[in-house]
Amino acid sequence: MNKKKIICIALAVVLVVFLALSAKVIDKGTEGQYTGEVAFDANASSSGDWESVVSEITGKAQDIAALDVAAIGPGTAVSIKGTVSEFVSKAGGKKNSITVVPEGYSGDAVFTVQLGSIYSGTDVRDAQTVKGFADFTNQTEWSQYAKALNSQLDELVVAPLAIDEGIQGKTVQIVGAASASGKEVTVTPVAITIE
Repeated sequence: MNKKKIICIALAVVLVVFLALSAKVIDKGTEGQYTGEVAFDANASSSGDWESVVSEITGKAQDIAALDVAAIGPGTAVSIKGTVSEFVSKAGGKKNSITVVPEGYSGDAVFTVQLGSIYSGTDVRDAQTVKGFADFTNQTEWSQYAKALNSQLDELVVAPLAIDEGIQGKTVQIVGAASASGKEVTVTPVAITIE
């Protein structure tokens, strides 16, 4: 072996040893401190938005009894005052709802108000303009934002009321976001008053 090869091998060994000794071990979950990329946190993203979301939906809510059901698109801001005709509990009490008969309504649509703790749909997110799709990196984050808003409504609006079958026959006033499928209207509440 000639001297050049020996020197090259020795330099390579020194370089490998140097790199191994100077390598930094990065703990899982702290990568963003070094790369600048931080994992999206839907709860943090929505935490300061709730009051503005409720205020906006309340401000533009239309009386559901006066709306043509066919005009209720995803995320239509609505208000509903009526009598609870039924309390339904599914999925081991995690998918609760009430059926409300709105005052002054004479049609044949069925109005269901979701009471969680699992909520279907993105109506609350779609009814607000506090944040839009452009505020997020991708569709996944936009979807997670909807779930975070639904979690807040459950924690701040629905759960404290501890609604059960005892609500049947009572009058409720609800503000929320609605969507319709045929004659079925689903309302996701942002405010509930039980009289």
